[in-house]
Amino acid sequence: MAGRTDHPVQHGLQAEVLGQGNDSTQKPLHPLLGGLPQGGKLGIYGFGGSAHLTAQMAMYEGASVYVMTRSAAAQRLALELGAEFAGPAEADPPEPLDSAILFAPVGGLVPIALRALDRGGTLAVAGIHLSDIPVLDYQKHLFQERHLRSVTANTRADGREFLALAEKVPLRPTTVPYAWTKADQALLDLSQDRYTGAAVLLRSA
Repeated sequence: MAGRTDHPVQHGLQAEVLGQGNDSTQKPLHPLLGGLPQGGKLGIYGFGGSAHLTAQMAMYEGASVYVMTRSAAAQRLALELGAEFAGPAEADPPEPLDSAILFAPVGGLVPIALRALDRGGTLAVAGIHLSDIPVLDYQKHLFQERHLRSVTANTRADGREFLALAEKVPLRPTTVPYAWTKADQALLDLSQDRYTGAAVLLRSA
């Protein structure tokens, strides 16, 4: 969901990017990617407002991106933006992942994403909220030095780093405008996959 940002706006940065400001995932890529090697394979689970920007930034830095999301429209958007693969949320990517980011607030995807990691890989949970995580099987999900971490901090320095990188990347934000008074409708539409990308709330003059 769109929100207000207090970070200074870099000259030339598309205004739509700033609509991601209060989403749970306006975070610098480095903590999220957690050890992703140059040219590595990044899995993204959930493909909403912040995820579709993160994917573009990761690809700009040389990563191959694999998207798993329940929305068929979001899968199409991921492929249009250059993802190597896009499939259902529970799908196995065609290759083991070096790192993965869970944007969807669905705890049931944690073991699925861990299972998709290559040895030594890291799964970062990017959301503030997450439903219950099922019991993990040590051999399937954590063995071979797989890592599970949360990323919830969002400081002013994080925001400056994000905007500085965003200014360099040819981002293609996908946004859907809603009147400020229609925030409840925007949230309902989000929960029912009625749009892809990010909702942006517009204040009247």
